[in-house]
Amino acid sequence: MLTVCRRGRYCAGATCWRSSSSLRIRLTRLRLGAALREGAWRIALIGVSLGAAQTLCYFQSLRWLDTGIAVLLFYTFPVVTLGVERFFLKQQVALAALLCVIVIFAGAALIAVPGLRNSTLDPRGLAWAVPGPVIYAFYLAANARLMARHPPLIGAGSLYGGLAATYLAAVLCLGASLPKSAAGRLSLAFLALGPGAVAAVSQSYSMPRLGPATYAIIGNCELVTVVVVGTTVLGEKLTLARALGGGLILAGILLHGWVRKLPRDRNA
Repeated sequence: MLTVCRRGRYCAGATCWRSSSSLRIRLTRLRLGAALREGAWRIALIGVSLGAAQTLCYFQSLRWLDTGIAVLLFYTFPVVTLGVERFFLKQQVALAALLCVIVIFAGAALIAVPGLRNSTLDPRGLAWAVPGPVIYAFYLAANARLMARHPPLIGAGSLYGGLAATYLAAVLCLGASLPKSAAGRLSLAFLALGPGAVAAVSQSYSMPRLGPATYAIIGNCELVTVVVVGTTVLGEKLTLARALGGGLILAGILLHGWVRKLPRDRNA
């Protein structure tokens, strides 16, 4: 069961790091062999299975569904994560968290739905899209518990290694179209080693401390980022629906943070 320790970490019972000195030792002396013997291989297994599966579901759904529909269906994962925590893992879920998730989903709908005119719901796309948020919810729940037992770099390396192994196997078995230009290959390497690796390390550091439900809620900032980058960098038009949607998402995230802070303030 996940608990909040004295230093505010979201920990898995006795596996929490017990002192700041122990934390420094773990961060500066990363022993991969010992970590694997202590169970880090399970994180890699999550990457191979649930991580690769949710990625496959999302991108396959884009082949048959409008991007807005696929995005909206995938961003039901915060609601699903709360359900997994409550009904499968028997964790308490605050009503405030559910209300925040509903506000955030309304914001996601405002961002995604306006572009859905004349769109059709292809059953093949739905067959891929519907399992995606469910798989991702279990992915978050499992990683939040497993990553709490290891330093962030070990967790990120194990997860990224599992994902990379799956993608490499898929390329070797199915083939892949690789960029032919040097600029294209450089861009691919940058995406893998830059945003991809940084995201894995950030996830490994933050997820055990936030817990799967809070991480899922904050993860909706991605939609706000898409709107901001599209408007400021790509020259897309900032519509009223997108502005309201981004505002609702931010409001839901900030409200959730404020609600979580109240019990700590009372105990201070």
